[in-house]
Amino acid sequence: MNGLDIIARSMSVATTGSPGGSRFQNGNAWQYHPRSDRHSKIACWALMFDLLQECELLQAHLASGKVAIGINHPMRDFARNRSKNLDLVICRASGVPSQRTFADLVMPYTIVLDDGEQAILSALPPAPLGKPATVLMALEAKACMTEFGKARPRLYDELNSSHLTIHGDTDGAIAAGFAMINRAETFVSPLRNPWALGSLPTIVSRHNQPKDMLSVAAKLMELPRRARPGEEGFDAFAIAVVDCANDGRAVTASGFAGAPGMPGIYDYAQTIGRLGHLYATRFGSI
Repeated sequence: MNGLDIIARSMSVATTGSPGGSRFQNGNAWQYHPRSDRHSKIACWALMFDLLQECELLQAHLASGKVAIGINHPMRDFARNRSKNLDLVICRASGVPSQRTFADLVMPYTIVLDDGEQAILSALPPAPLGKPATVLMALEAKACMTEFGKARPRLYDELNSSHLTIHGDTDGAIAAGFAMINRAETFVSPLRNPWALGSLPTIVSRHNQPKDMLSVAAKLMELPRRARPGEEGFDAFAIAVVDCANDGRAVTASGFAGAPGMPGIYDYAQTIGRLGHLYATRFGSI
């Protein structure tokens, strides 16, 4: 699996704005900004990169044009009449296929690949981007980097609404969730430093680790999971632990095994394997 290394390497690079979005205040460059979706885009790209290697059927479907990849796709929960944009989806596409592919997202998303990963990407069949008609799998990625007490309920609500919206739109779709939790002892918050960096002393937040990280993980483990269509919850959910001080130092990322009695449920590699298996068994006949 390459995804966690790609996430760490890519998030280590500070940028001055969101992919295709506005620039950060005062011209600052940040590795992570709470008002940017860059970290979500990186995480979803990395997860899809591993899933493409894991699932040969998905490769075949993309190569034959049976499915495509959609970005920031709005899904509507029919039962509750609410909509939500999902970061990345695998879908049956409508209209003329796009000439852009999954590989074309590397530059705008600031994805940093090593030589081996670049070779893997080049060997994979082209994965076209398309306008979704029917969603087969939807991915949602979130992060919690600081102010853990305030973030816990918000993070839970945002992720819980994701699987409800996905299955409220299409019960047979696979709902995948991914969360990154920061374990760094310190963090430089863009919201607490709203000036040109270096012009004033930097305000550094201090965390109580690993207690803060584990408190968020415990809340996320309350999210419902499902074993089959017709039930409520995520079909697969992974938690990763990152070390991101947001001060220019390199970011690291590792998996999270889960709580006692639930070995591997939230493990990144196991989640990729589960998603590959679910796709192959659920959509083998399309």
